[in-house]
Amino acid sequence: MYGFNLQGYRHAAMPTGSGNRHEFGGFSGAAFRLVPPLEAGRDADWPF
Repeated sequence: MYGFNLQGYRHAAMPTGSGNRHEFGGFSGAAFRLVPPLEAGRDADWPF
């Protein structure tokens, strides 16, 4: 599950950090580049 916190870097709206729950601070094209590495279960460098 992916969430986009449009208020910036405040507390997450849902429990995150385990399993398949991820929340991004803000909404931009860079967030979509992070989805494939998260789903592949591997570490990745910053996409920008």
